[in-house]
Amino acid sequence: MATKMRWIIWVVAVAVLAGAVIAVQLLITRLPAATALDASGRIEGRITVVTPKTAGMVSAIDAEEGQSVTAGQALLVLDDPALRARETAAQENSAAVIRRLQAADQQLVMTDRQVQLQIEQAQAALLEAGARAERSRASAAQSERDAERAQDLAARRFLSSQAAESAEFKAVAERSGRAEAEAALTRADRQLALARLGERQLAVMRIEREGLARQVKQAESLAAEQRSLIADFAITSPLAGTVLTRTVELGERVNPGAPLFTLVDLSKLYLKIYVPEPQIGKITLNQRAEVRVDAYPERVFPARVSKIASQAEFTPKNVETREERVKLVFAVELSLLENPGGVLKPGMPADGRVFLDSTIPGKGR
Repeated sequence: MATKMRWIIWVVAVAVLAGAVIAVQLLITRLPAATALDASGRIEGRITVVTPKTAGMVSAIDAEEGQSVTAGQALLVLDDPALRARETAAQENSAAVIRRLQAADQQLVMTDRQVQLQIEQAQAALLEAGARAERSRASAAQSERDAERAQDLAARRFLSSQAAESAEFKAVAERSGRAEAEAALTRADRQLALARLGERQLAVMRIEREGLARQVKQAESLAAEQRSLIADFAITSPLAGTVLTRTVELGERVNPGAPLFTLVDLSKLYLKIYVPEPQIGKITLNQRAEVRVDAYPERVFPARVSKIASQAEFTPKNVETREERVKLVFAVELSLLENPGGVLKPGMPADGRVFLDSTIPGKGR
């Protein structure tokens, strides 16, 4: 009888246990799946560091920490007397070389005209001398023939010896004139050759002129470089944003690349949260999100999931408990869609909520 009672009790216990398991499973299946994921973090922004391109001393500061600035607004002014002196010297050198080039151009034009006139005159003189020499040659040849006939006629006593001597004298005179004409032709040819040497002189002057033109370009490039360095004394904001930090003081000397200001664009802030590894599969890009901050507890700032880390990491050390820090998490960025009045600032602690069943269409990374 006792054995039968134990058997009945055992069967009832198994039945109760099975019923409990089935009830729990039914309860689990009927529970709605989570539709949102909550996490906390700090608001961050894309930081821009403003640095100078040239060295100089801070002569004016036009922006302070916390001040809102527009793109192109003056932040700071540098100065350097030595650089300004070099810029003045470069400008004067450029002007001097330009004047030399202008003088060379004028001299080249004048010399070219002069050489062309000399060549034209020498060519005309050569033509004239050539014609005169040709006439002298013809006249001398005729006189030679006349003298020979006169000698022949005088020998046969058809012509007086005086007439024959006169013909011979004329032939001698014509030979002398021919020699003079030939000499004049030679001189005219040499004058033309001398005039043509001016063309070689012009070629040398053109080469020198090209050298001056290159010097002008170099001097203008140096002057432009110095002007650009002077222009870089004015440090302006590359974007519309807020000044986070200023790291220089009035009268301080800075070098190229030294950080002067850090700026942030308050219209492009994001909240970085850390999602545990088991839940990261629920997060996708462009999911709708919202952000709340303690400073404005009644306000909700719309956001979207804009970035999901590709690798897991341990929870950062700023998380309170060690138990939480040893968990593997993925960094997720929630880009704020608006920041009216710039009330949200980098570094603010904030709470984020990602709506797992809602996305914002038409948004990219």
